[in-house]
Amino acid sequence: MSHRTKMVVLSCEHGGNEVPEKYRNLFKNAVSALNSHRGYDIGAKELFDLMNFAYIAHRQCATTSRLLVDINRSLHRRTLFSEFTKNLAKEEKKLILENYYYAFRKPFDLKIQKLWSQNKTVLHLSVHSFTPMLNNKIRQTDFGILYNPERKEEKHFAKLWKDKINEILPDYRVRFNYPFRGKPDGHVRYFRDREQEKYLGIEFEMNQKYAHDQVLLQKIARSFNRAVEVWMTES
Repeated sequence: MSHRTKMVVLSCEHGGNEVPEKYRNLFKNAVSALNSHRGYDIGAKELFDLMNFAYIAHRQCATTSRLLVDINRSLHRRTLFSEFTKNLAKEEKKLILENYYYAFRKPFDLKIQKLWSQNKTVLHLSVHSFTPMLNNKIRQTDFGILYNPERKEEKHFAKLWKDKINEILPDYRVRFNYPFRGKPDGHVRYFRDREQEKYLGIEFEMNQKYAHDQVLLQKIARSFNRAVEVWMTES
């Protein structure tokens, strides 16, 4: 395929911990949760904002807390609503879904569908971060690149990007499908299940201990840019 048939889109599903005023009473005792990794992906939006390259066809970042509704989960998942919202009335949940879940997912879906209809191959990067320690266990990596090992093109791009990170940041550890596996439910999985040939879904996980290191974030963005430059020119 020529480079003209390849497009890049970016998403950041957990970019902020905002709570709409209407629902703030639900979170009056949840300040610590909102400010923790449970409330949002600390540093993810800052990295997402730096990945603002001219070739990117579409970008979307959510800043409402995942504790209101998790837009990176399918509707059937029990973690779609958190303990702060799961007991709301059905109609109220429906309103939250319409105003925050679908308000994010539908425009992104329409954009990708349009690119597919134009016979474009879409590389979708979903930007995340992870807490350095979970359940008293230290996560043993700096960056994770998540992909589905059964999908050849995703595996190829993941390796390409890892090589570029290693060139720019040789002293940092990059692991595939860590601290999460690349196949489970999520925004990326939704598109994978619909398109075999014209979709590559990649999720990036950054250790939150680097969330405020602007120089490092710029280097990560640069590594992605270099990987895309190579990918775009491949046949």
